[in-house]
Amino acid sequence: MARASLLLPSLLVHAVVILAALFPHPCVAAAQSHAANISAVEAAVRDRALELLHAGASKLVDVPLPASLSGAGVVEASALRVRSNALWADGANATAGADVAFAIPPRVLPAPFARRVAIVFVGFASAAGGGDDGDATAAGAAALFAAPPGYALAAPVAGILAYDASASGHDAARVISLRALGAPVRVEFTNLSAAAKGFEFNSTTARCVTFAAGGEVAATHAVASGAACLVTGTGHFGIAVRVDEKPAAATAAVRARWWAWTVGVGAGGVLGASGLAVSVAGAVSWSRRRRREEMERRAMAGEELGRMTVRGSRMPSAKVMRTRPEMEESMGL
Repeated sequence: MARASLLLPSLLVHAVVILAALFPHPCVAAAQSHAANISAVEAAVRDRALELLHAGASKLVDVPLPASLSGAGVVEASALRVRSNALWADGANATAGADVAFAIPPRVLPAPFARRVAIVFVGFASAAGGGDDGDATAAGAAALFAAPPGYALAAPVAGILAYDASASGHDAARVISLRALGAPVRVEFTNLSAAAKGFEFNSTTARCVTFAAGGEVAATHAVASGAACLVTGTGHFGIAVRVDEKPAAATAAVRARWWAWTVGVGAGGVLGASGLAVSVAGAVSWSRRRRREEMERRAMAGEELGRMTVRGSRMPSAKVMRTRPEMEESMGL
């Protein structure tokens, strides 16, 4: 019984670890889902762009997109194939629709090195975008990229992707990165006013945002002159403006989730405390029993005595020896 009570806390810990592995935190699961969606969208754009470039295009080409990618938030895409020595010497300029322009300066190298580089420029609609068909497109982009807390995306999210155009076979679509060893790459957003949709653009408070692979914010820095972001190579970039934070009323779903977490934590605490109390009680009872057994063993090792029961307790007892009475001789007077 005592050993079973001591194993109870260990079993509880193992149960919590297994549940955490089977049911990951919602934030982690959402980041993994966003990363998979972004990778799928960019894979479709990459395949279409490489088809056009392999067909013999030697200058910047617009990449026609299927309707499914427009629903996912992609509004424009273009591609360019260039030799690495020409990229190092002259750089490259490109656009992704009418909202984003890219300027790659000289002294840019592909890493790992490739003799020919296919550069794909992608523009995602911002969450604040408007228009007749902009709501669905902006919703798709908002599901992929998240603005920093207290900010809202005020321009399309721009992506610069690079692939090895000289490889063939299994390495035909090998992803590479661009490293600017001189001046930084300039990503200019030319249509902030329409994208902001009611948000006032202030260059001193606005921030350039660099997004991670899962669509979450990786870093922010100041906006350059002309509503542009200066970056060091490939990635996803956007501009966010500050918005007035208003205390949002807690929705029923949020309250229900918070209640479930509270109940779960409380139940776990009660179970843990109960297990600890049972363990302590079992340990104390075992210790007392061992001491009593040790005392009885030492008592039995000495002179053997009899035993008697007094009010339900057995105690050692000795035989009573009584002195026989004797008549004393009377002294004569």
